[in-house]
Amino acid sequence: MTDRSGSLTLADALRLAINVLNDCAESRKMPSGLQIDQKEADLNAEAAEVLNASLTALREHE
Repeated sequence: MTDRSGSLTLADALRLAINVLNDCAESRKMPSGLQIDQKEADLNAEAAEVLNASLTALREHE
């Protein structure tokens, strides 16, 4: 999950953000434990999809 120098890459950061957003959408809880409603969960899922498309584009560019 890191580049050869041991540093976190942009792709790594995007994947981590996608995972957090998906976890929030599935659990309907923010990392802080705050409950979110279905509309907010859907928004988190949509944001994860947008970031995933960005990650795919980044990989194609590399």
